[in-house]
Amino acid sequence: MRKIIIIIAALLAVSNLANAQKYYNKVKLATTEDSVSYCIGFLMAKNFVDQGWDFVKTDALAKAFSDVTSNKTLAIDEDRVKDILNTYIEKIETEKAEKAKKAEREFLDANAKDPEIKVTESGLQYRVVKEGNGKHPTDTSAVRVQYEGKLIDGTIFDSSFDTEEPVEFNVDNLIPGMTEGLMLMSEGAEYIIYIPSELGYGSYSPAEIIPEHSTLIFDIELIQVIDRIQEDDDMEFDFSDYDIEND
Repeated sequence: MRKIIIIIAALLAVSNLANAQKYYNKVKLATTEDSVSYCIGFLMAKNFVDQGWDFVKTDALAKAFSDVTSNKTLAIDEDRVKDILNTYIEKIETEKAEKAKKAEREFLDANAKDPEIKVTESGLQYRVVKEGNGKHPTDTSAVRVQYEGKLIDGTIFDSSFDTEEPVEFNVDNLIPGMTEGLMLMSEGAEYIIYIPSELGYGSYSPAEIIPEHSTLIFDIELIQVIDRIQEDDDMEFDFSDYDIEND
């Protein structure tokens, strides 16, 4: 492991782009250990990219590897490392959350100005595509629906239209915005429902594809109000149960 870490540190230490490219082009995966080392480097870099950690400085990262593996005096005391890291990450996450909240406010404010958009007292927004003429669900009903869920940037995170059968679930097992939206509809209706994050998942990310503080947009068709589904454990409906794409 020590050898592998030193190899990774050496690669990271080549911070000049031109020199790095020349160096990397000479690296050959000739042995199993070479391949394992490459895989470890890949996982590290992939984790940084996935986390959005574009602030990581490879030369400082390489120095830390070198100092630890060579038993050198640390540039930062070990007992301060976690505090420094946690404080910075908390700062990054706070900035990220504020940016998401700002984008959500701007979207919902602009959307509410559309004359076809209706806004409820809770802040839920919806557009009637087609009114139905059947029964209205209550919070003790179950429903059979078809739907597609997406984010304000158009990213589709879930869709029942990809399946052969409509989806059935209890109305009160849903996020609050979906429960409210469905209870506005009647059988045969088609609505577009805009769920603010405070009526959705809030600061929680239920899947990688759905960030914190996300407005959720659902194109939904209420096919039928049905008898309540009996469940052993009544749990809030999680849209990740229906093939949310996490990649």
